[in-house]
Amino acid sequence: MAAVQTDEVTLTVNGQSVTVPKGTLILDAAKKIGIDIPIFCSHPKMAPVAVCRMCLVEVEKMPKLQPACAVYVTEGMAVKTTTEQVNKYQKGVLEFLLINHPLDCPICDKGGECPLQDQTYQYGPGASRFDFTKAHFDKSVPLSDKIVLDRERCILCWRCTRFSEEISGERELALIQRGTNTIIGTFNEEPAQSNYQGNWTEICPVGALTARQYRFVSRPWDLDRTASICPGCSMGCNIQIDARSNRIGRFQSRENLAVDDSWLCDHGRYSFPHFQRKDQERPRVRRNGNLEEVSFDEAIAFAADALKQASGQVAGWASPADTNEELFLFRKLFREVLNSPHLDHRSGAVVDSEPDDMTLPIADIERCDHVVVLGGQEVIDAAPVLHLRLFKSQRKGVNVLRVGAADVKRAADAIPIEAQAVGVLATEANKIAAVDLQARLAKKIKGSVRRLLVTTGPNGRGAKDLGVLPHLGPGYASLNGQSGKGRVEWPGAGLEAVYVHESSPLNGFTPTDAESMWLPTLSLVIFHRFKASPLDEMAHVIIPGHAFTEKDGTVTNMEGRVQRIRKGIDAESVWDDWRVFQALANRLGTAWTYDSVSGITSDLIRSLPPYGAAVNSADRVLWSETK
Repeated sequence: MAAVQTDEVTLTVNGQSVTVPKGTLILDAAKKIGIDIPIFCSHPKMAPVAVCRMCLVEVEKMPKLQPACAVYVTEGMAVKTTTEQVNKYQKGVLEFLLINHPLDCPICDKGGECPLQDQTYQYGPGASRFDFTKAHFDKSVPLSDKIVLDRERCILCWRCTRFSEEISGERELALIQRGTNTIIGTFNEEPAQSNYQGNWTEICPVGALTARQYRFVSRPWDLDRTASICPGCSMGCNIQIDARSNRIGRFQSRENLAVDDSWLCDHGRYSFPHFQRKDQERPRVRRNGNLEEVSFDEAIAFAADALKQASGQVAGWASPADTNEELFLFRKLFREVLNSPHLDHRSGAVVDSEPDDMTLPIADIERCDHVVVLGGQEVIDAAPVLHLRLFKSQRKGVNVLRVGAADVKRAADAIPIEAQAVGVLATEANKIAAVDLQARLAKKIKGSVRRLLVTTGPNGRGAKDLGVLPHLGPGYASLNGQSGKGRVEWPGAGLEAVYVHESSPLNGFTPTDAESMWLPTLSLVIFHRFKASPLDEMAHVIIPGHAFTEKDGTVTNMEGRVQRIRKGIDAESVWDDWRVFQALANRLGTAWTYDSVSGITSDLIRSLPPYGAAVNSADRVLWSETK
């Protein structure tokens, strides 16, 4: 009788039975049943190399200890991780690693979150047997303007060099020299140019690679950690905001396999200084040509009275970095209270958006046969972590084609008829070309063709979904003749007032030449913002607002995934932005009664039902699942 083939393997680890898929490493099989095997070089996103030897275990019928990070399980395998021989070798490995490792834990940035430190306590010898002068290497070696390398601390785990080769594909870091003289460095000691260097510091298991922004700033136990979303772009990468004494110390990655795959780009990771609050600013109003400090109540009363006089000839611009809840109220303020259809979140004229723009989830990129990056590098510049997802896809056999936005025909010709799943990536500025390519491919190939547009701002997609547009309502509904003017049309449109809500310095309201000439002619400019800008000089009312990192709420990434952001730092003397909108609306004759963000979210869901399930899970693609 033929043996039954199975895709699973059953083995024992320390006497406990575990069943795992074929191709599972001993390390991961042990982890499944809660058995810890110490590691340094191993990383779940990288191929095994087994260079540190910290994970050696006993495997029945094998004469020598085996690296758990590089040996795949087999049926009936018996593994032991805590034998006398294993313990002896673990102590030996740690002794060798510590022979020349400097004992500078009190000043090392990794102190308190260092795997070498932790494993020395858990698995290492109680005292050192060595009594001689340690070997010395260069310290504080600048690899770039972002990263500093301490070669004395390096344990040659190869994680950083493997990231540079396997994850980003840039090969900027390499092992130099041989034997005890081996060091990590860049080619000819030239500064690293990678946009993903911050990941080197996170995966380094010791304090060899450190970030210039975080050096000597804090200890991990002094940090208040808050789960949030990166404000850098519309990718929606998950982050931890680490703050101390109400100041951000760093952004760290927070794994979401469906979005960021645990990585961050340097643009987002190192953007946090833009969100540091320098002082607790008070509102100001312009009287007799001069800006005077007033209370929030006075500023809102002044603004409301001036808005009444504008008689509906007012335009509103909301930042694509606002939360969904703020965008919902901003639209409600303009459409229902001010009776003005002139609202926008865009900086220029772009083609209309629709749910079909996000039918390709980010994680599905690596499940395609072919992916066309229409616009090439400009797509990556708009969402840098896409490069890592695309490079991973290529390693898995996906054909990634980068072409210019004008090369639609060449891209269509390059995709074979037998293709089963094709993805099209583009910026929203190149939507027409993306739709054209998708239509051509849909007629040509047998399989599916889906597209994903990279929107502007961390919540540009949410702004479109919620109808912060002059010509579309929530859910991309038609306004039946109630359309207004978009931002590019405001100069010369006979408007009397403008309300600018700017919550992120990365997505600010930068006036065009036409707007710079138009704004001083208005009778009212309300500037509701986090940080001072040149627009202050034109404003009649300045209302301090909260930064992206000071808010609770939800944002929607470019694939339509709704995720939560949480307040990482406080600005108690500054009113919440939604509270300002409510106070203005009530001063203008309404009776809004929101007392928390959750109440606004509930109304948002009633207004746009597809957001219901997405908000409740706070991590779910909405349009592609509800179409």
